[in-house]
Amino acid sequence: MDAGPSTGEKAVDTKPSSTVSFQAQNTNGPLTQDEKKWLKDNYGGEFHFLRGQGLSIYKEEDREEGRIILRAMMQEDDDGEDDEDDGDTFLRELEQDPTSHVADYHFSAEELEWIKKNYGHSGNFLFSYGLKPFEDDDCQEGKSIILALMEDE
Repeated sequence: MDAGPSTGEKAVDTKPSSTVSFQAQNTNGPLTQDEKKWLKDNYGGEFHFLRGQGLSIYKEEDREEGRIILRAMMQEDDDGEDDEDDGDTFLRELEQDPTSHVADYHFSAEELEWIKKNYGHSGNFLFSYGLKPFEDDDCQEGKSIILALMEDE
């Protein structure tokens, strides 16, 4: 029995082209166990991740967009960024100031990177504007502030 195409049929190449982006290859389909673990470790789960991106877990199109963002972020992590000491830094910051990362899930990865570069952590950023990291309304105001600050750069 021949597994190849019969006479007259064209073989379809199912391998992704090298010009096809990682995001386009993996946008559909449910989250893998590795992706779920990454979300849990970095955001506390899919709900908080999507919320931080301004997306809803209750809308399938938002969840699909979230998977695209997630897979791009994971790919970026795999592309050689060495964040081994970030876990230690994160724990030290939590021990020194328990409110240091309480509001992280309100911000996107890009916003958190900007905050880290300029303020150390989201708690410092929010406190510097007189906002409380454990108040959702204050966090939303902080998100508006950071978007304006990032736009100016």
